[in-house]
Amino acid sequence: MRVEFRPVTDDIEAVAPWTAGVPAELLAHWKSSHPHQQRTLVAVLGEEDEVQAVGLEVHRPTTAYAKLLPVHAARAEAEAALVAAVEERAFAAGAAVVKREVPRELVGSPAWEAALAAGYVAPEVPETAAPVLAARDTVPAGLLRFKGEGPRGGLPYYRQTTDFTCGPVSAHVALTSLGLLPELTREEELRLWREATTTEGCDPLGLALAASSRGAQVEVHLSTTEPILLELAADGNNADLRRFIQRGFRERVVEAGIPLHTRAFTLEDLDAALDSGAVVAVLIEELGMHAESCPHWIAVHSREGDVYYAQDPWTDADESESWLDGHALPLPRTSLDRMAWYGKPAVRAMVTLRRLA
Repeated sequence: MRVEFRPVTDDIEAVAPWTAGVPAELLAHWKSSHPHQQRTLVAVLGEEDEVQAVGLEVHRPTTAYAKLLPVHAARAEAEAALVAAVEERAFAAGAAVVKREVPRELVGSPAWEAALAAGYVAPEVPETAAPVLAARDTVPAGLLRFKGEGPRGGLPYYRQTTDFTCGPVSAHVALTSLGLLPELTREEELRLWREATTTEGCDPLGLALAASSRGAQVEVHLSTTEPILLELAADGNNADLRRFIQRGFRERVVEAGIPLHTRAFTLEDLDAALDSGAVVAVLIEELGMHAESCPHWIAVHSREGDVYYAQDPWTDADESESWLDGHALPLPRTSLDRMAWYGKPAVRAMVTLRRLA
């Protein structure tokens, strides 16, 4: 047997004749991946080039993981050879983790147990793992194999249920992981949003106040004293309302004695926060990981070498992404440093959450 890799830039079926025997439903899942993503078709071939196994590895640009979608294989040995080749290639290219998307019905199968014995871990499938209208039984299970020790602890995953609650979800995940909230719920997601919103999305000062009211020790880095993200306002009235809300947040932050640093945070600031056991909500620009520009919040919770691990509450579910893409998302140091600016003019913001001493 030999393994071949073919990059996919457009039509998967045009890359190689390897997909002829792939079931239509699985092939449709592979084809739902987006050209913006980094995609590689992988095949295990026999002596006369017969396809013994074929799969699609896909991941977001600027990240440090590889995700293998469900594999079509004639034999278990061929699938194992394909997986091993993907792992070797990914780790050699700098990946911190290989993720395998597995149909729920295969949990506990011999192949599943073999993966666990080989060093994979199986995070619990989250209750809220996909857009709210998605059928629960379509949510896959997953297996993760880390090159190193991987992230500390086991932060829960929660997929935001709206297009604009990434900030509240990032704070919610942090508060839950710190033991300050009992569980992840949509009710609490939306409570946090109502407290922290500036008319749609949330700003760092609003998130800090909401987290502080739930018992967190909070610290804010914000690189400006001016209201932010006003370029996203629909009109002048909306921009004025955002200014008014943010001024009120700022006054309340000062009154509450929440530390507020008016400067662009550095990665050394982030390192120090993580080393102290904090979880940090970081404002990023999504362009790069995704095909469009958008302000977005993620919860950074660990670092290992030059890689940060985050819980990203957003997934492009219509482009072959699942909760596995957002869970334990590894971001190289240079990538996160570049992403952590957004707006015109560009701003930099993070909210550090800790348990009270």
